[in-house]
Amino acid sequence: MIILNKKRLGIICSILLVSVFVFTFQTAKLNNTVQTVSLPVSNKVIVLDARAWKAR
Repeated sequence: MIILNKKRLGIICSILLVSVFVFTFQTAKLNNTVQTVSLPVSNKVIVLDARAWKAR
């Protein structure tokens, strides 16, 4: 059985309110992202070789 008194109920409500506030703040912050490319060159072909070193 879970016993809820005023102190525990207040702590639970405050934790919920803080978590909702942080989630809202983080999601609002994520909408301001800028898409970038990490490669220093453009219009180049990159070949990835997945073979082991001994097979080369």
